[in-house]
Amino acid sequence: MSLLALLLFAQNTVVPAPQAAPMSGEKPEPVCVRQGDLPPVFAKWNQLPSKDAKEITVGTPFIANAVDPAAMKWATATPSTRPGKSAVAYFAIPRAGTYKVGLGSGAWVDVVSQGKAMTSVAHGHGPVCTGIRKIVDFKLAKGLYALQLAGITAPSVKVMIVPA
Repeated sequence: MSLLALLLFAQNTVVPAPQAAPMSGEKPEPVCVRQGDLPPVFAKWNQLPSKDAKEITVGTPFIANAVDPAAMKWATATPSTRPGKSAVAYFAIPRAGTYKVGLGSGAWVDVVSQGKAMTSVAHGHGPVCTGIRKIVDFKLAKGLYALQLAGITAPSVKVMIVPA
């Protein structure tokens, strides 16, 4: 095989990363040799995100800084007991519908209305090699909400909320 053919093959290949054994049910993180294809609703994912946003603009990526859960004002009546750090930010939904919450790293996601966590309607992994690790969908009415993240192991997490 020629060097050019090998390079073209490698450009379109995802190789599992050597790492410690994943927890049961988890797949190892891939080593990406090219940027993956973003879903159209997440087209702005790679824009420069807002830093430590407290108020989120739907359709714009932002960075949520993780804090000690004991120091955080929780949006729900019952704080999370997940190990790790937490974050909360607020956003407005302009039109009723299904909205996707995309995360760049692992965390537990709650969308909160009037002190109660909403039930998600779908969740899964983001597309490989896009930087989106997790996507959780919520059916939301027009109004104000809190995004509450728990179990964050990194100093911050990139987040984006988009209409489905």
